[in-house]
Amino acid sequence: AVGGSPGPDWKEIMDYARSSGTIADQAFRAKLADWYVAAQGYKLTKFRTQTALSRGETPGPENAIGKIINANHLQDICNSAIEMQDHYGLIMDKDEAPADAVFQESFMWAPGLRIAGGTDEILKNIIAERVLGLPQDVRVDKDKTFAEMN
Repeated sequence: AVGGSPGPDWKEIMDYARSSGTIADQAFRAKLADWYVAAQGYKLTKFRTQTALSRGETPGPENAIGKIINANHLQDICNSAIEMQDHYGLIMDKDEAPADAVFQESFMWAPGLRIAGGTDEILKNIIAERVLGLPQDVRVDKDKTFAEMN
């Protein structure tokens, strides 16, 4: 559920870039293309989950992919939009801020989204072990209780 959190995505920043003229910047368009490709990959991963549910199966660890993609891209998209807004990017007032402060609000809670439901590092381990079949990380404390640790 955390991976599908609402917030501005590539469509919203593309609309804002068109209205502000930033769409003409080649480097920005390359970022926009990356965000679009990641969004389409996430969309197809969601279809895989929906297919599993429709068959009565339990969704697998591939859902961790969505959280990593969405949380990081939300933070990156909002940061880029705030940079495009220049000094207006500091305004949080919905009546005064460009794009009704949607980028500012999401930028403030995006770091929390990257922690909620497991940090990026934990989710990458889940993907590596359970989706890709790679060996587990070495853990010297694996067979010890918390009380045995000093």
